[in-house]
Amino acid sequence: MNKELLKKEQPVVFQTLSNALKNQRLAHAYLFAGPKGSPKREMAILFAQSLVCCHRDEDGFACQECESCLRIEKEEAIDFKWIHGDKARIKKKDIVDLQSFFETTSVETGNRRIYFLDQFDTATVDASNTLLKFLEEPAPGIFAILSADEKSNVLPTIQSRCQWIQFRPASQSRMRALLEEETNPENAAMLTEAGYSTKRAKEVLSWDDFDLIREAARDYVLHWDDISTVLKMQREVFIPKTDRMTREKITLWLEWVLYFLKKDEVSLPLSKKVRIQEILIESMDLLRHPVELALFLDKIYNQIRKVVVS
Repeated sequence: MNKELLKKEQPVVFQTLSNALKNQRLAHAYLFAGPKGSPKREMAILFAQSLVCCHRDEDGFACQECESCLRIEKEEAIDFKWIHGDKARIKKKDIVDLQSFFETTSVETGNRRIYFLDQFDTATVDASNTLLKFLEEPAPGIFAILSADEKSNVLPTIQSRCQWIQFRPASQSRMRALLEEETNPENAAMLTEAGYSTKRAKEVLSWDDFDLIREAARDYVLHWDDISTVLKMQREVFIPKTDRMTREKITLWLEWVLYFLKKDEVSLPLSKKVRIQEILIESMDLLRHPVELALFLDKIYNQIRKVVVS
């Protein structure tokens, strides 16, 4: 995380956490909330590093270069646990395993132990209730960091036990410029508009099938009135029981479809475009919850085709 950039673009977040670190007035749990694309994940890693780093700067933040910092960044520190809610919905078992992890592992980072629950706003109800019990009786030296795109989706009882850190939207012009150093303008524009953080965008760009998913979306919006296009999607793109049939990659495809729709890649009346946009946004929201992916996609194909041919 570029600390100077953070200070410039998230001044309230920067100052709040800086004061806490310098004055050792630390809460046992933090909720980092803000729009998708705001640097919550990056800040969580920097804050976790700052809790254990022995070479902190004048603002109280970690050096990001020492062994302790690098081990947290690489998820190799035994006293730091990151549950990736962006890759799979956080469940009760994840929280139970987390508790067990801290009970059975030895202290390594200066008696401070940290866990980061990424995108906890998508967690199951059972996971939330289990975490609540964990937060109600905090053990000394254990710090929790939760992130959420939608703060309202986090139980009020959990919110009340966390210090709320509100992030403001990331600068789209800066994000796009940074990504254009890594990829072409079209990819940079879509990932920026979809709200990806720089780090996450780079991870997605590294996927072997990133270009295939983009071109599949482009082909789909150009021929979505043709049933053969749906068959092609089923047989060549999102094939059941393959590595591509994942929530993350289907979300990327939906984001590309929405991008091409907004960029007038297809000729449709405005009313139909609006309805398709609603279907795509509703589908992305539904995808945050457990669904059978093949059936989920078939439903989208059918809904959109009905709008297009009507």
